[in-house]
Amino acid sequence: MVRRMTLAALGLAFLASPALAGERAAAEVTCEPTGKALVWSCAIAVKGRKSGEPVVAKALSVKADMPSMPMAHNIPPASAMPVEGKPGHYMATLELDMHGEWALAIEVDGKTAGAAARVRDKVIVKRAFGSGKMQGGHKHGSGQGAAPKQ
Repeated sequence: MVRRMTLAALGLAFLASPALAGERAAAEVTCEPTGKALVWSCAIAVKGRKSGEPVVAKALSVKADMPSMPMAHNIPPASAMPVEGKPGHYMATLELDMHGEWALAIEVDGKTAGAAARVRDKVIVKRAFGSGKMQGGHKHGSGQGAAPKQ
C-alpha cells in the first residue's frame, strides 16, 4: 500500500513538472535589415518540439544580448506580434547597438494549434547581424566609431 502511494506521488510529481510533462518550444529566426542603421525586421516561427505544431500566442517577448559582452548592452525587449493567417509566425523589430553575434532570448507563452498543449518556454537563438567590418559602428558610448542614433 505504501509502495503504491509512493509510486502514485512520484507519478503526479513527474506530470506536474512543466519541463518534463509539457511541450517545449523550438524557434527559427530570420532577420533582414530595415534600411535604418542597426534596425532589423525579424520573422520568428515557433513550433512544439514534440508535436511540430505551430505555437499560438498573443505575442512573444524577444530580448537581445551579446554573448561576447554579457550585460554590456541594455536592449529593451521587443514584442513579436502574430502574423495574420499564419499560426506560429511572428514579426519583431530589433534595434541593436552594434553589428556582431547576438543571442535572442524568445519568451514563449502559448498553446499548440492542434492539441492545444500549453507551451511556456524560453528559446535562445544566436544570430550574426551585419558584417565583420562593423559597418555602421556603435550607437552607445562616445568617440571613434559611434554612429548617430536615427
